[in-house]
Amino acid sequence: MSVNFLHLRSFYAVASERSVSKAARRLNISQPTLSKQLKALEDRYKVKLIEGTRPPLTLTTAGRALYKKSADLFGIADEIGALLGEDDIDSGALLRLGTDSPPYAAEFMAAFKAQVPNAHFRVTIANAMQTNELLLKAQIDIGIICEPPIETDYTYTPLYADRLVAILPASWPDDGLTLFPIARLAQEVVLVREATSRTLAAMNRLLADAEIAPGQTMELHTREMICEGVAQGIGMSLMFEKECPPDSRIRVVPLDTCSSLIEVKGYLAVRTERKRMPLIRQSMITAKMMAGR
Repeated sequence: MSVNFLHLRSFYAVASERSVSKAARRLNISQPTLSKQLKALEDRYKVKLIEGTRPPLTLTTAGRALYKKSADLFGIADEIGALLGEDDIDSGALLRLGTDSPPYAAEFMAAFKAQVPNAHFRVTIANAMQTNELLLKAQIDIGIICEPPIETDYTYTPLYADRLVAILPASWPDDGLTLFPIARLAQEVVLVREATSRTLAAMNRLLADAEIAPGQTMELHTREMICEGVAQGIGMSLMFEKECPPDSRIRVVPLDTCSSLIEVKGYLAVRTERKRMPLIRQSMITAKMMAGR
């Protein structure tokens, strides 16, 4: 019994979106039509694939297994289309993006949608190591990563440059400070990210080079928690400038050093074997455009 690929694609869209309405918009068909196609697939093979009526829908055990196989199938189909020279990007194209830098990811998405207005995104926020792992497992299509580990089967497109700055409570004694002395970190409570964070790695390289140890460190894990901790006067921190949110409770002050150790670069990373796919090729074009601004 041959598989009806139209019904299978409908299942894949619903399973991806966990919503019939979102999947219908993605496929540009009506919800009743999509529901009929999904039911036809389940009836034909006498198997329940999706449970629930309200999003987020739940996949059954069979549904999860079929979703994984469908992802592999449609991923290969897209790659075959690219190899055969198909250049058009589907109007409802879904781009799975993983990143360790939400501000740059949002900027990339805006630039990409300016080129492909109907594109859809699913974004996973993780640290650089986790983002690289998601890319390796093909759970995302592209990664926007700060100083990624170099993998021979990846293609990297430079996307941005950033630098460490000090973030201080607005209540910090105002002594005309325009540059934050790195040596002063030895006297402060410094709020830091988790051990695998690129921000923490950059800070540690800088401090080791300057032979300075912070007076005290406190791990708060996320950028949001660190910013809130600084705003509440718990301590100060170092953060990449682009990631500092506008907040009247926080002061952002450049560091008093010209060391290149405060500088980082971010890249768009894709699996080399997939870079000819139209959607991913457009991603690389968008990244080059952003880097050249």
